[in-house]
Amino acid sequence: MAVEPVKKIRVISHASLQEEVLEALQAAGTVHVERLSGTELLPPKEYSDEEQQSLRTCTFRISQAEFILSYLKAYGYDKRSFFRTIVKDKYPMTLEEFVRAHERVDLDRAYAECSEYERHLVEIDEKKTALEQEREELSNWTELQLDMDEIACKHMYCLLPLRVPVADLEAFGQALASEVIESTLDVVSERGSRAYCMVVYHLDSLGLVEEILTRLRVEKVTLPDVKLEPAERMEQVDREIAALERQREGLLARGQVYAGKRGDIEVLREYLLNQKRKLEALEQFGMTRSTVVVEGWVTEGEMEPTLENLEALSEEIGLEVIEADHEDSPPVSLRNGRFARPFELLVGLYGTPNRREYDPTWLVAVSFIVFFGFCIGDVGYGLVLVAACLLARRFLPLGEKVRNLLLVISYGSLFAMVIGALTGSWFGIDPASLPPLLETMAVFDPLRDPIPVMLLTMALGLAHMLSGTVVEFRDNVKEGNWVDALIDQGLVFLFFICLGVAIPLALAEVVPTSTAVLIGCAPIALMLLLLGRSAKSVPGKVINGVYETYNTVVGWMGDTISYLRLYALGLATFVIGWVVNTLAGMTLGIGPVIGVLLMLLILVVGQTFNVAINLLGAFVHPLRLEFVEFFGKFYEDGGQRFDALKYESKIVMIREEDA
Repeated sequence: MAVEPVKKIRVISHASLQEEVLEALQAAGTVHVERLSGTELLPPKEYSDEEQQSLRTCTFRISQAEFILSYLKAYGYDKRSFFRTIVKDKYPMTLEEFVRAHERVDLDRAYAECSEYERHLVEIDEKKTALEQEREELSNWTELQLDMDEIACKHMYCLLPLRVPVADLEAFGQALASEVIESTLDVVSERGSRAYCMVVYHLDSLGLVEEILTRLRVEKVTLPDVKLEPAERMEQVDREIAALERQREGLLARGQVYAGKRGDIEVLREYLLNQKRKLEALEQFGMTRSTVVVEGWVTEGEMEPTLENLEALSEEIGLEVIEADHEDSPPVSLRNGRFARPFELLVGLYGTPNRREYDPTWLVAVSFIVFFGFCIGDVGYGLVLVAACLLARRFLPLGEKVRNLLLVISYGSLFAMVIGALTGSWFGIDPASLPPLLETMAVFDPLRDPIPVMLLTMALGLAHMLSGTVVEFRDNVKEGNWVDALIDQGLVFLFFICLGVAIPLALAEVVPTSTAVLIGCAPIALMLLLLGRSAKSVPGKVINGVYETYNTVVGWMGDTISYLRLYALGLATFVIGWVVNTLAGMTLGIGPVIGVLLMLLILVVGQTFNVAINLLGAFVHPLRLEFVEFFGKFYEDGGQRFDALKYESKIVMIREEDA
């Protein structure tokens, strides 16, 4: 339950062993490689031409793999369900199998063929789209008994196809009849709000016709210039589209071979990404003509096996272990037990703690479980969530972070069952309808008697925030900041101690009310006097003291009240479930079969919705209380996360050779 101690390791080897050292570091996965400044270090490494080419090649091959995967997805080879798109495929394999990923796929050939297939498919789709647009237009002219190459301006007359709004057709005909005497209007067809017309007019009237078209906003239509009637051309277009579809199906069938290799290509991409990270790590090295130096950080628990792995490489490797000093900024590795380890995920969402402060993972674990349980607050829902999370962990191929998240939800759901039993909430069923045994387990009634539950949530919130203040007091004492600890945190403790003494004394009438008020207000007077100490002038100290005292007292009151959201969310879970059950029960009177079916449908859909929406709230709102009310009291973060050079992947699960 603390930040794990780390030590600096320095590896000095002959330049010829650079690749072996780098591969050993990546395979071990225990060294946070870092380029540290210092006069005694060698000059930073510069990439050789060969290494630059390797990095460029690796980057290009990653883009090749990603192109192939995007091609397979774009053209329907990756036919996975919605659920499978969320839960990514996982590929368990040994490290040796992973580093040999390139042997299973000829990436250059696959890239060349998929690129060619895509080029032809794009051309086919463009031609097909153009033909379909042409066919759509021709469908409006099938009644025209005229070869389309005759639709043109000749020596004496002009044939012009037009698209006219039906509402303006009469006005357009009248305008032609009155203004262009030597013209004829023939309506070929009407489709919806458009009429498709053919106008024949003398060439001398070209200007008049153009003016009428502009005035009445009539569209000209361009038909194919072929020696075919529209109906004949439509048949020809249908044959061309069918031929293009056959070509497309043939190309897709030829690319099917790579759909079966999608997994191998995904694994290869992940391997190439690891290779790129390894090559980029070379920038952290120091190097001369014949020597290479690597520096990094290793946790105390991994130091011995790391040294053994490196020593086994060659006798020409020198190793040095160095204790961190005050000038170093070592990375932060958290060390927690099996129970609290999954909750490191929640702490990491806010930021990595710095090495000087307390690791709050255990406190976050306990408080988040309690808050999550209050927000769900139902035995049935908690049981469903526990079962769903544990089954998902058992049978689905999930990464470490998702597995930890499911474990966090499982812990919170178990406590939700406890809260549900104490409040009489079982799938939102009315407590009065519960069996006597379950009804007697209920200690609280949040719906009819909310005050006790509200006071309990505020008390939990106050204890939560005070634990953060204790942590800040401990950190200040550890750093030797006794003044800050005694004033900034000590006065807060004194304030609540005095309130805890004054209120019972006043209620029991042991002392006069005025005396109790003086006891409760004494810490406030000290706050006014001491909290403004950072100001330089006396007026500044007074103003700053009043401001800080107001923020402290009012802030603590407001933050404590904000924990009422736990009561509100738990009550919402019960009420929504109760409403769903009531609606479902009302359908039973419809009929013996239909009523039961409707009841089951309402129950399944409604209760599933209730679980889903309140699961989101039960995760977000407790997290908000952790990050704002709790972390705001002490947490600084700003630490550098311990990030060892290792093989890592979201889809490849490295297992031991004998697993």
